[in-house]
Formats: sequence, structure tokens, C-alpha cells
Amino acid sequence: MLLVALATLAALAPCGASPLNVLFVSTVSSPSHYIWVSSLAGELLRRGHHVTELVIKPPATPHPNRTSFVIDGKIYAETTPVDLETIYDHSLFEEIHFLYDFCRDSANIVFESKAFADLLKLLKQKKPDFDVFVLDFPLQEPFIGLNYIIGRKPMVAMTAFNLPVDVLTLMGSPYFPSLLPYSGVGAHGGDPLTFSERLHSVYRWIGYTTYINWVYRPDVDKMIAEVFPGAPPLAELEKDVAISLVNTNPALHGAMPLVPSIVEVGGMQARPPKPLPADILEWINEKAAPHGFVFMSFGTNVRAASLNKGSRDAILRAFARIKQRVLWKYEDDDILDKLPPNVRVSKWLPQNDILAHPNIRCFVSHNGGLSTQEASYHGVPILGMPFFADQLGYAKKGERIGISRTVIYRTATEEAFYEALTDVINNPKYRANMKVVQNAVRDQKETPVERAAWYVEMVARTGGAPHLRSPALRLRWYEVWMLDILAAAALAVGLALWLVRRLLGALCSSGGARRRTKAKAH
Repeated sequence: MLLVALATLAALAPCGASPLNVLFVSTVSSPSHYIWVSSLAGELLRRGHHVTELVIKPPATPHPNRTSFVIDGKIYAETTPVDLETIYDHSLFEEIHFLYDFCRDSANIVFESKAFADLLKLLKQKKPDFDVFVLDFPLQEPFIGLNYIIGRKPMVAMTAFNLPVDVLTLMGSPYFPSLLPYSGVGAHGGDPLTFSERLHSVYRWIGYTTYINWVYRPDVDKMIAEVFPGAPPLAELEKDVAISLVNTNPALHGAMPLVPSIVEVGGMQARPPKPLPADILEWINEKAAPHGFVFMSFGTNVRAASLNKGSRDAILRAFARIKQRVLWKYEDDDILDKLPPNVRVSKWLPQNDILAHPNIRCFVSHNGGLSTQEASYHGVPILGMPFFADQLGYAKKGERIGISRTVIYRTATEEAFYEALTDVINNPKYRANMKVVQNAVRDQKETPVERAAWYVEMVARTGGAPHLRSPALRLRWYEVWMLDILAAAALAVGLALWLVRRLLGALCSSGGARRRTKAKAH
């Protein structure tokens, strides 16, 4: 026992400044995902490690320790635009098919890319020795097959998509539909879900879980077998995952019961601002905009230029009525001749840096996770217009804790948009509530990206962090829920009741027989 303890302590001891060789794969077809995960790649490089990456966008700056395989051509999100007119009204099953069709199609685009072929060639011919494999895992599960190619190294699964229940299952952490809405954002400060919210959460959990286990995971196994011949199935390869890095923070998402191998690193991309370009600064500073300014952006997956003409013009008319200037991320030129004097558009804007400007009054957003985190980090109240996925959860959460208002795109009139916008701008409660969230988001002993990088290093130096592994991963599902114990208890109670019944029956029969014998004797 002493030798085992000493060996464990030796394994857990830091290995000095020895640089790691990291395989880093982020193929989720969403630029916002890449913004989040690339923060970790940058921190690993800053710490002196070597990163070989397969990614959807080229890195912003070259680095001598970085070898990048960039997926060529347009990514899935650019070739398959979201139908903003219908997606908000998707039923549960339409939502499931939309999400997992995206997973399959975007994975196939990567598998057919030159970047993926070049990476496979490098891995098979030069056989580099990696210390750890970091994978943006949920929504792109087939790429876990790369770990088979490199010799099944310790894995770090990460996701910008909040805290999917898939991650809880992967790490052996309990999921309670009563505490965490399925594919939603958790409760805040111990505020429980209502009966209807818990019912809806269970409904979504059953629908998603059934589809994932009976349709999607078998599809992933087929893709792994085709692309990585000889590789084990998904369930076996998942055993290599040591920890999961998730994009949540209790200050914004609420407290959730998690095993230690699930590490919350929400808001890795939020940071102190860089200087703004001069033309933007001249538009939004206090001298040019004495009443402040409004920033509007729908992120990277929802194109503002895809708004129908009626909704777009209603928003412009509402903007024309306010005293503030407006800076709007808008991707086309078809709006330039329709802009009110106080509105300026640009096809790209440095969102994090704009949100940090002290003259901002409101952020009009699609309620995306990264956008909500950046607004929280910088203390900016939100007017939300959610469309799909986690945007709906963040919109509900923002209203619940008083940091935002929500307007529904399908039904938003000029007057409804104007009323909500001016309320967020002028009512001090939104900024005050956001200030509370901001203080909690920033009150951490290290930055989220520093924490994430430390855990990657720890996984490498401990050979997969076995001390963090949940025992639930070695139990069957019915053992986790103790259904076998309940079945045994029910059987024991049933057997006891049966024996008591037989005994009482025997006693009754014996007593009856004696009474009949006495009656005959008389």
C-alpha cells in the first residue's frame, strides 16, 4: 500500500517546465466555437507548449510552436444559412433533427477536406508523439477516432456549448432534469425550476436521449469505422477522456452538481479590451455620442442580413427614434441607403472590445452564449432577440435574473422593439443587476483560460487524471440509479409478505380445523 501511495504522489507531482506536444482539434462548424476554443490554444502556446491543430479558421497570428491544418472552403454554417422565419417555432423533433443533421453534415465536410487528409498523412507517416489530445467534442464526436491513430493518449473534451447532458454522461456526473433544463442554462442562486419547467425538461431529456442512444451514436460508430478502420467504437474511445472543459460559470449559469473531472471555464474568450479602430472610436465616444451608443450583433451563426425586410425596417425605424447612436454588425450593403443618421453598420466589428467601452448603453443580441458571457464580463445590459438552441435558454435566464429584456423576432413590431430597447437603456435596474453578475463573473482566483490550460497540463502529467474519474463510469445505468437495490428490496418485501400470508393462512386453517373437531366432539 505504501508503494502504491508513493507512486500515486509521484504521478501527481508537477513535471517542471517540460513543454507538451498537444493535438488540438476544433471542427464544430461555428466561428463562435472557434473563438472560444482558440483562446485555450493561445494560452497553451503562451506557456511554451507545441500545438498541432485541425481548425475551421486560420490563426490570427503565426507562432513557431503552432502547426495548423485549416479546413479549406466555406464551413457548414456558411453554406447552409439558418431559416430565421421558421427555426424559432421548431418542434422538439424538428430541433433534434436540425442539430444532429448539422453534426453529421459538418463532420462529413471536414472528412472530405484537404486539411483533414494532410493531418492524417502527418499522423500516419511521421507518427508524432503527443502528450494529450484536446477535442471540441460534443457535436463532432466522430473525430474521437483520431485518438486511435495517435495511440490513445489522455483526452480533454471541451465544448463552447454550455454544459450538454452528453458531457455529464461522458464523465459519470449525475443529471437531474429538475435542476438543469435539458440543453438550457441552469437556475440561479438556488432558484428552483417550476413544475412546468421541470416537466418540459423531462420531456426534452427523454426525446433527446432516445434519439442520441438509438440513432445518433450508432451513426457515429459507422463514421468512425469508415474513416478510422480498426478503431474501437465510440463507447470504448470515450474511456480515454480524462476531463471535460465546459463553457459555464456559476455566476451566470447557476450552481450544478458536477464531478471534479468537469471543469467550468466559462467565458475563456472574454478579456480586457484592445484599443478600438479610430473610425469606430470616433463614432461611439462621448463627444460624438453624448447620450451613449447601442451595439447590435447577432454573432457568427445568425446573419442580420437574413432578417426579412419588414422586420429589418421596423428595427431601423425604432433606432431612428432614440437619442443614442447605433453600431450594427450587418453583413450586406443593401441597407446603406436606408440608414437613419444615428445608425452605422459594418460587416465585422470587434465585439469584446466594443462591449468594454464605457459609453455603451445596451447590447442588442441574439442571446448567444459567448455574447452573453462577454456582455456579463463587461457589465452591459442586453436586449435579446433569440432564434434557436442555447439562445432561448440565455434569453430566459437573462430575464429571470433581471439583466435583459427579450423580443421575439417573428412578432416584434417597431413599437415593441422600441419599448423594450428604451426600457433597457433607461431603466437602471438592468445595469445594476448586470453589475452584480459582472462582479461575480470576474471574482475568480485565476482567469478561465489559465484554469483550462492548467488542467490540460495536469491531465498530461498524471497520465489521464485517474484520481478524478467518477465511479459511475464503472456502473451500469440501473446500478447508478440503484434500481437493482430497489428491485432486491421489493423482492425481499414481497417474499416477506408472501411468507406472512402463508403463515397466517396456515394458522387460520389450523384454528378452523380445531374448532370443527371440538364441535363434532360435543
